[in-house]
Amino acid sequence: MEKCNCIVVFNIDKDKILFCKRVKNPYKGLYNFVGGKIETAENSINAAYRELQEETGILRSDIRLHRLMDITYYYQNFVLELFVGQLQDDIKLIEEINPILWLPLKEDFTDESRFAGEQNIAHIVNMALKYPLAQNASEILNSSSLCIGVDGCKGGWIAAVYDHGDLRIEKYNVIDAIIKRYPLFEDFLIDMVIGLPSNDAHIRPDTFARRLIPGRTSTIFAVPSRQAVYKNSKAEQIEVNKKALGKGLSKQTVAIISKIRELDSFLNSNSQYKNVIKESHPEVCFARLNGNVLMTKKTQFDGMNERIDILKKYIPELDGSIILTKAKELKCNADDIVDAICLAVTANLNYECKGETIPAEPMIDDNGLIMHMVIPADKNE
Repeated sequence: MEKCNCIVVFNIDKDKILFCKRVKNPYKGLYNFVGGKIETAENSINAAYRELQEETGILRSDIRLHRLMDITYYYQNFVLELFVGQLQDDIKLIEEINPILWLPLKEDFTDESRFAGEQNIAHIVNMALKYPLAQNASEILNSSSLCIGVDGCKGGWIAAVYDHGDLRIEKYNVIDAIIKRYPLFEDFLIDMVIGLPSNDAHIRPDTFARRLIPGRTSTIFAVPSRQAVYKNSKAEQIEVNKKALGKGLSKQTVAIISKIRELDSFLNSNSQYKNVIKESHPEVCFARLNGNVLMTKKTQFDGMNERIDILKKYIPELDGSIILTKAKELKCNADDIVDAICLAVTANLNYECKGETIPAEPMIDDNGLIMHMVIPADKNE
């Protein structure tokens, strides 16, 4: 089916709606919402922002669009995707072809002599007015930056790239490949150990992080010593870890040593990214974004949906079915994608000075890596 979109744009006071007066058929001479055709393989939300900018000059940074509903016209064989948003400020409009103007809500949108859509516009306006557009300022992401969140997965790494308001999910075999694709960024968080203890006097952020998620502390694995990370066999890793830190290693920790080694080696070989790429932890971040610890498990249906609902406060177009489809395409777990998106959101908030590091005064490991985690600022303070 062919796809088109229409965007309902409210002004700051939400007492006017932006319309264009069509100069061509269909609906020549009538008022309609701005919008247009969605290109083949074009992402819906990107298409909406593109059409809005082309027809009005309104940029992605000026407004946050929300998917309102879709209308399917089976006989005409096309789908109309409807979006709604409210401007955050007064801006100068730039016309493309159709004249554009603000019309007050008191207009009779059922008047077919003035408005397109066979009275559908009245219904769409009513639905748009009911959409909860009010948003906490702390939940608005910066759409003029590139922030990256990365989570380990089977066979590599999942990167959630929030690039000037556009979210992309990508899979890479190695960390180096992510950096080659995105050598410049505003912030980069990864769910992997950065900064390795060489003795039991080295204090990492794990203890501080566990205090923030009571009941879910098992999601934060014990960190191996630097000596253990560079041993090849499990037996050697456990032996040297006991000597360095006075304790063995869990199977969960042993399972991620190769990824810890990869990241540590990359940072020590690329000094320009040392202490620029930073460690984080999704469960701690979700607790901060939510305001409370999430007791559900991310691998279960309810837990996955709970985490997606939290992320949708920041990225409204996020959808569980899209994540599942992408996980199948990339051959990874859906929770790997959700965790990476969580870190991308946290990276964006941190870039906007809405994050914090734990501990506040971190130690530095023997290779100069700061041992801390970046997490969202506490909503309750």
